[in-house]
Amino acid sequence: MITAAVIPARNEAKRIRSVVEQTRLHVDYVVIVDDGSNDGTADMINDLGETVVVLQHDVNLGKGAALKTGCDAALLLKADVIVTLDADGQHNPASIPGMIKQLQDDKLDIVFGMRQFNSKMPMMMLIGNQFLSKLISFLFKVMIHDTQSGYRVFTAHAYKDLRWHSTGYEAETEMIVRTGDHHLHYAEFDIATIYHDNYKGTTVFDGIKILLQILRWKFI
Repeated sequence: MITAAVIPARNEAKRIRSVVEQTRLHVDYVVIVDDGSNDGTADMINDLGETVVVLQHDVNLGKGAALKTGCDAALLLKADVIVTLDADGQHNPASIPGMIKQLQDDKLDIVFGMRQFNSKMPMMMLIGNQFLSKLISFLFKVMIHDTQSGYRVFTAHAYKDLRWHSTGYEAETEMIVRTGDHHLHYAEFDIATIYHDNYKGTTVFDGIKILLQILRWKFI
């Protein structure tokens, strides 16, 4: 079995090397997609060897586009299992073996990383996440508690059904919708809730865009 981790990155020069070095301990390949960074992100990891693949978008295309570029590259590397995680250190790579084990042992198509909703999570993120979780469950019959966690493990076969059209943060929600549409087998895996000095994930504006897109997927 060949495993590949896909890490979308934009202006993560500060933490990207540490994340990649920890991740490579648990997978066969690490694919980093530098999504139009201007801080030298790619330069921090260009010397890590042939099992670390660095791809670059000349301009910022969005997280969803970067994830798709990376996952397509993972298929070219003949990966059987794909892991997606963030470049900013919010996802502990030490969880990868457990998530892959659950995927295999339970014969699943996808495992979603689930953070604990506690004081470590920004309040707006907590409220928005819980609202989107209930809405998606009601509309699409897929119950995922942490809809905005980008830490996921899925099979290469499942990726063909999951492959999203969204270019921004909506991609992670679209994956959940497609999980329901294609009746994929899924589960959740407890991961650590980690936030560093400056939270750079989804904003209130992103949350509104995700909400509107959910309604379009359902009713248009």
